Amino acid sequence: MFRRIFWLVLVSVGVLLVPVSARAADTPQQSASPVPNWIYVESIQMSQPIVSVGLDANKVPIVPDHEVGWYNRSAMPATGENVVLWGHVLRFQAHPEIPAPFERMKEVEIGAPIHIFAADGSEHLYVVEEKFWVEPHQVEYILPVGEERLTLVSCIGEYIIENGSVEDMSHRLIVIARPR
Repeated sequence: MFRRIFWLVLVSVGVLLVPVSARAADTPQQSASPVPNWIYVESIQMSQPIVSVGLDANKVPIVPDHEVGWYNRSAMPATGENVVLWGHVLRFQAHPEIPAPFERMKEVEIGAPIHIFAADGSEHLYVVEEKFWVEPHQVEYILPVGEERLTLVSCIGEYIIENGSVEDMSHRLIVIARPR
C-alpha cells in the first residue's frame, strides 16, 4: 500500500526521484524472488533502484555507476542474515547531472527508517542503529554476521587522486540498520 500511495503522490506532483537515464524497467517490479530492487530513505530524500552485483575477476566489489548495488553474495531481506548494499557518493564527470546514489548517505541519522522493496513485492523496514568509518581493507562488514541486518557501504574521507582525477576515497562509511 505504501508504495502505491508514494508513487501516486510523485506522479501527481510531477516529482522525478530516479536518475535521468533510468527507464521504466528500473522501477520496482514483482517476481517470485525476495531480491532487493528498490531503496527508499525519506530522511535524505533518496529513492533509488537496486541492481544485483558481485565481485570482478580480482575479487574487487563491482559498484554500479548510477544505481545502488546489492552484493549478490550477501543475504536477501528477511532471511536472517546481512543484506549488503553499496553505492557511489561522487557524481561521475561524464554525467554530472546524474546524482550519485549514496551522495547524501553521510547525512542519514541514527533512528532513520530505510525501506527496502523486493522483487516479490514485499517491503522490508530497517532502522539505522550504527554509523561509522572503516578503512577499505576492513571487509568484515560485508560478511555474514548471524543476524538479520542491512549494511550500507559507501566511500568517505580524503580523496585519493591519480592522474588528476579522484580514483578512490580514504575510508568507507558503514551504516547498519536492523529490521523493525
